Amino acid sequence: MKVAAISLVVAVLACVQGAQAATDCNALLARRKMTLVVPFKPGGGYDAYARLVAPVLQERTGARVTVSNVAGANGFTGVKAVAASAADSLVLGVFDLRDLLPARLYDPTVPAPGEFVPLGSFGQSVGVWAARRDTGDLLASPQPLTMAVSTGVLPRALLPAMLLGRELKLVRGYGGTAERWLALLRGEVDVTDGSNDTILRNVASAPSTRGLLVLASQPHPDFPGTPYLAGPGGVIDQRTRNLDAKARQERMELAEAAAELATSARTIVVPRKAPLALQHCLDEAVTGALFSAALREAAARQKLPLEPMRGAQVRAHLARIEDVTNRHMAVLKRLAATQ
Repeated sequence: MKVAAISLVVAVLACVQGAQAATDCNALLARRKMTLVVPFKPGGGYDAYARLVAPVLQERTGARVTVSNVAGANGFTGVKAVAASAADSLVLGVFDLRDLLPARLYDPTVPAPGEFVPLGSFGQSVGVWAARRDTGDLLASPQPLTMAVSTGVLPRALLPAMLLGRELKLVRGYGGTAERWLALLRGEVDVTDGSNDTILRNVASAPSTRGLLVLASQPHPDFPGTPYLAGPGGVIDQRTRNLDAKARQERMELAEAAAELATSARTIVVPRKAPLALQHCLDEAVTGALFSAALREAAARQKLPLEPMRGAQVRAHLARIEDVTNRHMAVLKRLAATQ
């Protein structure tokens, strides 16, 4: 009887603590303004997912959730704005923490990934180069390529171009994927890049364009027949077969690193300086929203792929990317110094 009584007390205490936690989160979030900062102009993938999750977060938290596009400095004006927000404000970022690693080689004022806590991700996507159909085999052409870029210049442009032995002329100043895509359509550049889902939608809406290169270690089902960079059968594998074993291995390993670094995860983050109680409540709210039926249904209606990850999974992926970056830091620094 005593054991049963103790068990009942423990169960009651657990329920009370759970109710108290829910009450505390309600006090921290409900009826407050929550801002999702997207560091790009409207129209790109990050913006689409932020606007997808905003009403779901609002429903789950009782907060007034809005999306704010803070473009500039190739996306890092918005990142810095999130980092500089007040500790107890409900300012969240929607961006890829791994983009901060190579960016800090150019600009040490870019916040480090450790200044943010990932709350969850909408899923991972691989990078893709796109071109117009009338431009021929750009990967084999000896002519320099012009490429529209904004963020991710080092891993998604310079590193693949170096591995391909291609001279790349970067055209900057675009606010996001939509502007770069328009530059491609107008013939201002030969190539642009983006996530596989964004490029797929753009190619589907513009038959004059195509996927040129998938920055991955295997074929991508959305781009059948399109060359891929790394791994067995990839472009670098095919182009290094006449090299000695050591040189070939180095190139293959660097190509794998490029594919890893070019993979992105659209992540919802909160500044690490936020109070722990607020971090906990936001983590619960974001996780619940990402894995909710409401978000799945909204994503299906808009034909947006959704493979959510919890914050812990994102942190594990980020740790692996940091390891890859550190192992190839010498090469990345040399490339960064050329720009």
